[in-house]
Amino acid sequence: MILRAQSKWSWSIAAYLFLAGMGAGAYVTGVVADLAGWERPSIPAIGVCLGFPSVLIGCMFLVLDLGSPANFWRAWRKPQTSWIARGTIIISIFMILGAIHLGLWVWPFHILDQAADCRYLLSILGALFAFGTMIYTGILLGALRPIAFWSTAMLPLLFLVSALSTGVMAVILIGTLAGVAEEAIRVLEKADILLIALEMFVLLFYFQATHRVPESRASARLVLAGTVAPSFWIGVVCLGLLIPLGLELASVTAAEGSGATTVLGTLCGLAGGLLLREVILRGGVLAPLKAGRFEYALTNP
Repeated sequence: MILRAQSKWSWSIAAYLFLAGMGAGAYVTGVVADLAGWERPSIPAIGVCLGFPSVLIGCMFLVLDLGSPANFWRAWRKPQTSWIARGTIIISIFMILGAIHLGLWVWPFHILDQAADCRYLLSILGALFAFGTMIYTGILLGALRPIAFWSTAMLPLLFLVSALSTGVMAVILIGTLAGVAEEAIRVLEKADILLIALEMFVLLFYFQATHRVPESRASARLVLAGTVAPSFWIGVVCLGLLIPLGLELASVTAAEGSGATTVLGTLCGLAGGLLLREVILRGGVLAPLKAGRFEYALTNP
């Protein structure tokens, strides 16, 4: 029996998954910084500014893949049974809350400056739906049962940790370029070091769980030693994990941080986060359709 990898979902879906997760992760970073009392014009504002626009651009990539904007509205149907509909609602609510937060606090208005309680309530609600957005990017793939490589509880966790890490990196990148105080950047880098280490462990356990069925084992072989392996080992492991981890460790242990090192590390990490989604998509092997003693390879979904 020949098992085939899916080819329907390509780079545009990877871009959607990455931008939605990164934007939600950046928003949570900004909210946590604000609730912790960090100075408003710096890290909190950057995180909130990145949230709504990033997810919006990601949704544009999704519409591009669907081929017609009219197909996007079908995603709202049957939320009681469809994870696609539930996820669409979660992401839409997050985008609405993120846009309100951005418009009333950062630009063009500053109403929430004088209404801290309202801002904190909005921040908490937005953060809850931001976490829902990050988790949903993994649940969306897992809802497609013919792809065993995607139907595991570890995938939403992997995308959650990766989204938080890339969100922190995006805030670090913009903060460094904007001249934010080095002390704040160092705190975020320390947090991201922990997130990268956690992502490595989750990624390891994710592949460990692929022994269940032949299709997921075939996916693991494809990613670890097949045609997708260069993108995984060079793009995800080296570019997305090891290089950012090494550069951030060097930055936080140095007597004086280097802006060039920080920018390089975050750019590598963001590229690796995008490649992670693409690798997971390209590694999805289609399950065969069984009828009695016969098996037939499914066509791409």
